[in-house]
Amino acid sequence: MTASPAIQRKQPLLTEHRQTFDELCAWIEAHLHEPLGWQELMAQSGLDHQTLNALFYKFRSQTPMAWIRKQRELRLGQAPAVTPPRLLRPVASRRAPALA
Repeated sequence: MTASPAIQRKQPLLTEHRQTFDELCAWIEAHLHEPLGWQELMAQSGLDHQTLNALFYKFRSQTPMAWIRKQRELRLGQAPAVTPPRLLRPVASRRAPALA
């Protein structure tokens, strides 16, 4: 996955936030049992929505909410949730209308 141009422009600035990002990830892991949303992440880190999103894409290659969801699944020992494919009846098994 390639980062957007806006994120690419922020790359040098994002590196300056690495310690804040690592501290936020540790905080998230300690609070996975609580509801966590953008407001909590921004309040804890002191960073805005766009910067948090850019940091997670740079260091985790996913959004903050996707990373939180994955951490919760790993903590519970569950496989990541995957949407099953739609079950369709094979075309070959469909019966053709009877001819009179």
